[in-house]
Amino acid sequence: MAEDIIAQYLSSCISSSDPRQQRVAVFERVRDLPYHFPASRDPAEVIAQGRGSCSGKHYLLGELFRRIGVPVRHMICTQRFNESPLAFPDAMQATLRKNEIVDLHDFLRIRVDGKWIDIDATWPSNLREFGFPVNDEWDGCRPMGLSVVPDEISMTETDPERLKEELLSKLTQRQRTQRKDFLLALSAWVNELAAETQRDVDRS
Repeated sequence: MAEDIIAQYLSSCISSSDPRQQRVAVFERVRDLPYHFPASRDPAEVIAQGRGSCSGKHYLLGELFRRIGVPVRHMICTQRFNESPLAFPDAMQATLRKNEIVDLHDFLRIRVDGKWIDIDATWPSNLREFGFPVNDEWDGCRPMGLSVVPDEISMTETDPERLKEELLSKLTQRQRTQRKDFLLALSAWVNELAAETQRDVDRS
């Protein structure tokens, strides 16, 4: 059943036999899934729910890339929300002034024309107007900027979920709790912005 869901989703993404256009099409479809935390990391569940966190969106995108013949590496980097350029709401800014919020961010590296390039589909294009670093003009060949300021970077070609859980286990309980609370606040804020954008579209 899951295989059917993913196959149908891939078929709905692509309308060209050109490899570059296929890469762009699957990237843009996954990028524009709404960001939500917490959410399933399972690709079929991400499709069914129509939303995902950075993990779920990149697990799905990695699976789609593989199915069109693109080699994929799953990447995880540590990052601190304190270093983010985003204009967080006041309550989130207050949290950052009091605490260092450590996170683990998923992204991909894919092999294109003999080179490994970074891919980040975290933020949907409707968040561009709010200052989010959206990757919305990808040509299918060039590396992208990441949606975070990375610290240490780790890679796996096999089981990204296991690697992420191992890295999360190295955080203290306090760090894990602060991370979860901040991601919940981030998800709520992003959903509010997306709803604002939709209201503008409906009025136009």
